[in-house]
Amino acid sequence: MPYIPEIIIPPVLCAFILGIAISIYSYFVVVKRWAFLSVGVSHAAFGGVALGLLMGISPQVSSAIFAIAAAIIISFIKRQESLNEDASIGVIFSTFMAIGVILFSMAQEYTYNVFTYLFGNMLAVGWKDFIWAALVATVSIAFFVVFKKELILISIDEEFAYTCGVPSTALYYSLVILFTFTVVVSIKLLGVILVSSLTVIPASVGLFFSRRLNTILAISVVSCMFIMAVGLMLSFFFNLPPGATTAAVGGMLFFGFLPFKK
Repeated sequence: MPYIPEIIIPPVLCAFILGIAISIYSYFVVVKRWAFLSVGVSHAAFGGVALGLLMGISPQVSSAIFAIAAAIIISFIKRQESLNEDASIGVIFSTFMAIGVILFSMAQEYTYNVFTYLFGNMLAVGWKDFIWAALVATVSIAFFVVFKKELILISIDEEFAYTCGVPSTALYYSLVILFTFTVVVSIKLLGVILVSSLTVIPASVGLFFSRRLNTILAISVVSCMFIMAVGLMLSFFFNLPPGATTAAVGGMLFFGFLPFKK
């Protein structure tokens, strides 16, 4: 049996757990066209990471606050239709990203921390991060199981869901906040720039083969766990950046199955 270094056990376990949560949200990202939202949230979290490192507090807590604030603002603008969604996301994530760069320039160990959070660092992931990942994944799965029918209805037609008595606004913002938490927890492992790719690819691969929800989710879960596990193992054994390697594996899986799209 090949020797597995203990240092890679927490990040690999995190990858499997987060893979389940991300694959669930991936369906809504694709169906609701949230791809740019995931980009905005991850980039906004960068400002929170910089603030946390500068003030000596947990970067995950500060990045979660920044990212949730950005997600709520973007979602509110989208639902009010007061401004084009792409424009609002572009303004928000560029502003938060700029704040992060400015704050990072004030902190020590600037270069190391920037590359760690921009492109991920699996060696920085420990058992504390695993606990966060397990908590986020558990809450996400429970939320989906309890409100599965309502969430599917919202993803199809929010107005119709509202007329059917579904608390669409509360469920919508709850879904956005939980999705944001999942992205924030994944940033340390995959990086700000590339974490958004994993929110799109799994469900897209699932939609290549089926239009049945359960089948899509099953394929999405398997695809996401495969992408994260292979990407992290390759990055460790060949000394490659984990975020970029994982995104590359996801891209190859996507284009590999593209010819078989129904």
